[in-house]
Amino acid sequence: VHPEASVVVLGNSTAAEGFRPNWFTSHGSGAVAVNLGVPSGWIFLWQRMLETTLNAGLHPRSVVVMLTPEIISTTDFDFLLNDLAMLKTVVDTSDLPRLAPYATSRRQYLDYAEAVVGRPVLFRAELRDFVTHPWGRLIEGRHIHTWIHSFSTQSPMIETDNKFSVCQAGPLRELDQTIGKLTKENSPLLPDLARVKLGYGGRAHQTLRIDAHKTELLRQLLAEIEARHMMAFVTEAPFWDPDFDQYPEAYRQEFSSTVQQLVRSVPGATYLPKLDVDCSVMLDTVHLNRKGGEIFTEYLRTRVL
Repeated sequence: VHPEASVVVLGNSTAAEGFRPNWFTSHGSGAVAVNLGVPSGWIFLWQRMLETTLNAGLHPRSVVVMLTPEIISTTDFDFLLNDLAMLKTVVDTSDLPRLAPYATSRRQYLDYAEAVVGRPVLFRAELRDFVTHPWGRLIEGRHIHTWIHSFSTQSPMIETDNKFSVCQAGPLRELDQTIGKLTKENSPLLPDLARVKLGYGGRAHQTLRIDAHKTELLRQLLAEIEARHMMAFVTEAPFWDPDFDQYPEAYRQEFSSTVQQLVRSVPGATYLPKLDVDCSVMLDTVHLNRKGGEIFTEYLRTRVL
């Protein structure tokens, strides 16, 4: 992590792909930004990553938290268990107290604590894969190790460079027909369209409802940021959903209203209005393409510096 970074961005894949730290730094009058967005990341992971970063000597002036509508919604997806799985190389018994606010019952806490104490269970997929392909995974591990150690604190952060626009997918409700037609033509757009379909299909017609417990966890994160003498900024990630199939209008309004009310409850925290976008700047329905990332990054840069 760049030791002079003054801005840190937390979020899931919408932050990882949508915020362009190198672009921010090159246009920021000397300010340096770090993107800590992690695909599928949630509040526990953000809190843990921020703490680890601070312990490593980074002292940012501002922390931007980028939210998607699912973050504080009731859902069948276990965000906390997913966070623990992604943090499995670093979690230990010191994380047990951190788990307490995230559990809604004693039984639930014990289940999560068991995953932390018995960490090998978090590695079960990797262990199964290693037993099946030991030599290949050893070679792959050495390559990854070499690649990771090629970076320094001064190295530019990795940014996606995909210029595809979800406009090219046509009407979202007709994706299957579009993909069928382009498959016959062997179109080079098929991988991008497959990504659009995967994301859209996973979000369309989902049941969304504000979860009071998750909302409180987000409030605690913002309060912790302010208590550490950093400025907390909160913004909603842009998305493309013209037919309201992924995020119904009523839930959009409720989510935005809840986030704004939550931010107002934390002294010093600032809400940044959601950036309005069209399909030309979206890689799929929830991720920005290169053009969109630059527009969004500039939007943040002019408001957090």
